[in-house]
Formats: sequence, structure tokens, C-alpha cells
Amino acid sequence: MCELLGMSANQPVNTGFSWRGFKQRGGCDGPHCDGFGIGFYRRDGYHDFHDVRAAIDSPLAELLGQDDIAALIMMGHLRHANEGGVEIQNTYPFTREMEGRHWCYTMQGQLEGFEALKLSGRFTPLGSTDGEHVFCWLLDQLAQQDCDDVSATCELLAQCGDQLAQMGVFNMMLSDGRVLYTYCSKKMCWLTRRAPFGTVTSLDNGEHIDLASRCDSATVYTLLATNPLTNESGWQDMHPGEAMAFCDGEQCDVITPQAMSA
Repeated sequence: MCELLGMSANQPVNTGFSWRGFKQRGGCDGPHCDGFGIGFYRRDGYHDFHDVRAAIDSPLAELLGQDDIAALIMMGHLRHANEGGVEIQNTYPFTREMEGRHWCYTMQGQLEGFEALKLSGRFTPLGSTDGEHVFCWLLDQLAQQDCDDVSATCELLAQCGDQLAQMGVFNMMLSDGRVLYTYCSKKMCWLTRRAPFGTVTSLDNGEHIDLASRCDSATVYTLLATNPLTNESGWQDMHPGEAMAFCDGEQCDVITPQAMSA
């Protein structure tokens, strides 16, 4: 299956170190060689990049690591194709405009019978993946409520995630540029960094970085990934059926299976 990478920060954070390690999983440390994509929410708007080549072989992926792009929210995806051909229109992240916001979405997993999810026609897939169809379906559900309410949105995504998880594996990240939402049906983890910052080491390429030289004392940011990115002890596993929301680098809401059934 695919690999996911996400970040939420309270001020722009350089993403190059995380991306340089993560992209090793795109054809070097893993089988995820069917393209990649990465989206950035910056103060000047949303930007994304896609390639059908494996990240480890892509000059674009190399450039994105060297450029050290600073972002408030980042969402990266390494694709292992199981539904839809290896084509640029099938490469995450997928994006749509809703209520004046640019929504960005990535998914890891495989869903059987996803075609049965009825779409309103307001959002339609451009490619042929299960993930893009589900993205359009999720936006249809979100369009029926006030997306300014983070807790209500997180709860709705948890309910939708539980329904989708019955069709297979469904791990996802979704953002409107203000909040980063995530749902886990199988395997995801997260880590929040804040001062005092130390030196960390990438588990994928062995690169070391002194975070204190990159972040001031007010910086707070959270990383999310399919598997831990660094040797830090603070990585926490998400539980199956759990949905979370991150605002300005901090966890601002969490829906657990126990809370849903209470």
C-alpha cells in the first residue's frame, strides 16, 4: 500500500528534512514506486507537485528536498498502485474547491465496492482511483454541514471513516488549509515537536539535523506518517477507528472508537 506524510505547524516550518527521508520509501526502502505527490499550504496560498516516477528516481522529488520549502501544512503521498493506472491524474494529493477553500486529500489503503458510494455530481473524479472517488464522496458529506466547526467535522469524518473501513483499509489525511484532519483504520502515527529542540536522525537516510537551529522557541508542529520518520521517542500510534484534528501544530480534537460508541 501507499505511504503518507503530513505536517501541521503554528508558523512556517522547513519541510526538506522530513521529505528527504520520506522519499527514500518511494522505490528505495519500500515498493511505493508508482508516483508521488506533495501539497503545501503556505502563507501565499496552496501549491502542489506530482510525478508518475518513483520519488527516489525523480529530479522533482530531489529538488523539493533541496529547496527546503517552508509550510504551515504539508501532505505527502508515495503511491503503490492498486486501483487505477500509473497516470498523473491518479496521483495524490487530490484537491477541490469548496466554500472558498482549497481542500487537499491523501489516502492509503484499498476499498472494495467503492463505486457504490453515490456522488451528488458537485464533485466528480478526474481519474480512476478508489481514493479520488472517496474524496468526492467525503466532500459531499462535508458540504451538508458547517465546516468551521472542527469538532463536528472531525466527528463526521470519524463516522465516514468507520463506514469506509468496512470496505477495506482506509487511512487518510484531509485539510482545508486551516486544519489537518486524519483517520486511521490500520496504521498511522504522529509526533509533536516543541521547545526545547534537539538533534534528530532520519530512520530512512541517516541524516542528522539540529532542530534548534531551524526553529525558534515559539514553534510547535506535528508530523504524521504511516511509519515513524525519526529516532525520536515521542512517536505515538493512532488506534484503529480514531480520527484526529490538528490546528496550528497542536492536536485540537480527537474522536476515539470508545467516544463514538458512548
